[in-house]
Parts: sequence; structure tokens; C-alpha cells
Amino acid sequence: MARTANLLSCLEKRDLLNQSAVSIGKLVEWGSVYEEAGMINDAVDFYVRANAADHLKRLLAVAGEEGDVFIFGRILKALNREATPEEWKSLGEKAAERGKHTFAKEAFKRGGMETPGTATTEEG
Repeated sequence: MARTANLLSCLEKRDLLNQSAVSIGKLVEWGSVYEEAGMINDAVDFYVRANAADHLKRLLAVAGEEGDVFIFGRILKALNREATPEEWKSLGEKAAERGKHTFAKEAFKRGGMETPGTATTEEG
């Protein structure tokens, strides 16, 4: 189970992320703490603020494996890149496997594909 005892309060987190002079090391360290606690969205906050591209790329792969369209898209934006149709398809398939049907549908849509099983045919 994820640990939560050593996490910042929401106000402490906000203040740290909004400091004008905060070390990249400290941001990455907190990102790692949140990542280890399973709080990926919060970890992304710290990695984005630190411009920690390597950490973001790693979490992009995690989001893809988990089928998490929201975090996947957020990291893509932070990395200033677009996903390929193949990446969206893979993400959609992973989401569908995990029962995340809304995420799957969105991933297939973003990849320019129809959601599997929703195509209509004249054969009936």
C-alpha cells in the first residue's frame, strides 16, 4: 500500500511549487516521494516544475501502461510533444483491458480511430 505519512499538506505543496527560488533537486526529490506513494498526478506537478524530462518520460510510459489518458496528455503537453496514433492506440487498448472505457474511448478518438466494438456495419 502507498505511504502518505511524509507527504506535504496541500498548502505546503502549493507554496513549494510556487516558490520562485526552489532547487530543482528538491522538486525532483518531492516528485519521487509522491511517485513512490502512488500519487502520480502530484509527482507530475513537481517534475513539470523542475523541468525533469527524464522523470516525465518515465511517467509517460507508466501512464501509457495504466491507460491513463489524463496523465498521459498532461505529460505530453509538459514535454511539448504529440503522441503518435500508435501510442494512442496502445494506450486505448491498455485502458480497455483495465476497464477504463471512457479513457479507452478518448485515446482511440485522439488517435483518429473508432473505438473497437462500436463500428457499425451493414451486415448487422
